[in-house]
Amino acid sequence: MSTSDKQLSVVVALVALLHAAILIMELVSSGLGVVAYLNLTASVSLLLYWAQKQIRIQQRLLELREVVVLAFETAVAGCSVYTLIEGPVKWLWVTHVVISGVHFLAVLAFFIFMLTFRMKRLF
Repeated sequence: MSTSDKQLSVVVALVALLHAAILIMELVSSGLGVVAYLNLTASVSLLLYWAQKQIRIQQRLLELREVVVLAFETAVAGCSVYTLIEGPVKWLWVTHVVISGVHFLAVLAFFIFMLTFRMKRLF
């Protein structure tokens, strides 16, 4: 395993551990609101990565699943901003915990995919 493989594996593992730690912490003490920051960070970073990728490519084709994921992440970012502005709302807290779980499972799936096929770089 090369150095870049190890570094990328460590970064993705740390992101997965961060998601798991914040998810557990939020489930144990439900009033912290840290999960809203995590969801906002994950959503905005994914949207920025997509925008950066769209600027670099010449031919733009949008698939339905890409539009669905972008709409989902935009809704997550909007809910996170609303939570941070208005304060904790019970149904939004449940939504954030579920969304954080989905993000955690996506990071784990990416980590397994990355280790299976030996990805050397993200970009």
